[in-house]
Amino acid sequence: MPTPTTAYVGRPAVVAGPHLVRAERIRDDILTRNPGYSPRQAQTVRMALSNLPGTRRYFQPYEVVTSPDRTAAERKTTTMADLLAAAESAAREALANAGAGTSDVDCVVVSSATGDGVPGLDILLQQRLGLRPDISRRPMTQLACAGGAHVLIAAQEYLAGNPGGVVLVVAGESLSSLYQDSRTSIEDQIYKGLWGDLVGAAVVTSERRTPGLRLGHRFEYTVPGSTDRYRKLTDDRGDHFASTRASLRSVTDLGPALLDWLDRHDARELDFGVLHPGGPAILDRLGTLLGVDEDFLRHSKAVLAEEGNLGGATVFSVLARTHRTPPAAGGRGLVFGLGPGVALSALLVTWADGPAD
Repeated sequence: MPTPTTAYVGRPAVVAGPHLVRAERIRDDILTRNPGYSPRQAQTVRMALSNLPGTRRYFQPYEVVTSPDRTAAERKTTTMADLLAAAESAAREALANAGAGTSDVDCVVVSSATGDGVPGLDILLQQRLGLRPDISRRPMTQLACAGGAHVLIAAQEYLAGNPGGVVLVVAGESLSSLYQDSRTSIEDQIYKGLWGDLVGAAVVTSERRTPGLRLGHRFEYTVPGSTDRYRKLTDDRGDHFASTRASLRSVTDLGPALLDWLDRHDARELDFGVLHPGGPAILDRLGTLLGVDEDFLRHSKAVLAEEGNLGGATVFSVLARTHRTPPAAGGRGLVFGLGPGVALSALLVTWADGPAD
């Protein structure tokens, strides 16, 4: 097997939405907004959302997020402005964490399924930060929940051809911007209870600058015939997210390929996980598939409970918590992101404990 390109991920920076909303408020508000539910439908929604305790973080106040008067154009404009401001803040902090300046950046990799305007978030961020005009850019707007893992794969691939380069990776979503009252299925209501907003950033380099992840083997896999399970759709109210009940099978369907990849790299014994949680059921199924304990899942579960499903940016929030209570030096881990397709992006990593000599 080829040796993966040496790449280290610096301490990440995360900027969460400043508006804190309790999940109970979201649940009660959904029931109030849908007086036409039958008693059975209301009970089903109540039970489904009662399994989503905790808080969510939004870029905009809850009243703005849920307003039926907000037009599609207003949502799009606000989303891009919120993401750009948060991305600039996260990027500057990530560069400072790595001891790098804006002039050092050679490549920017950006993932955002909600910030999909033109010019893109990559160019807007390049100019807002004052990065060199000759940098390489890797904008990706269709990865969604797989974005956080995939920007690391893209950074590692860039460094394979440009050793010594400095890559700024950014993943950000304003998933609250997908809120729609017109969508009333059980799945739609669950997403309203799950979503949160966050931008995460980190610097990836060929040499170790801070404690953090050393990227190893990478893996991409798409479940055949699964393009209908997760979708971003558009109507006269704007963008919204939809899924089918088959989405709950996604971890099971990709399981054989994932386990085969782990076996090929003798990586069934893992010490820590940097996992996009999706939702409680998907995260539990992933834990069962991997045969890991609650400690392995704890950071992902904490992010889900305290901030919500943050799309691809979730990986950066989980990684930030991992830095606060780091694994032992040399510990083996898994970075995991699962998005529409159904497409998996994953990396085997080890924990590197400090600057290289």
